[in-house]
Amino acid sequence: MPSKTNELLGSIRHLLIACVFLLGLGVATLGDIAIAIRGYETAISTTARMIGSAIVFGTLVLVLITVFQTDGEIHSGN
Repeated sequence: MPSKTNELLGSIRHLLIACVFLLGLGVATLGDIAIAIRGYETAISTTARMIGSAIVFGTLVLVLITVFQTDGEIHSGN
């Protein structure tokens, strides 16, 4: 039987994962904007796109792992 503290911590964990995903998406977008404004690629914009994309990919993998994770408990219908 989960307590209120565990539910609250789970909600905070999901919120933090969403924030990290959005920050990674923002960094990747800023790299794209820098390329669009300058008209050519630089090392900074390429690095920003790579790091942002890696963060987005990592958070998506984390979300998929947590969605398909089983806790080993058998829940009764009561």
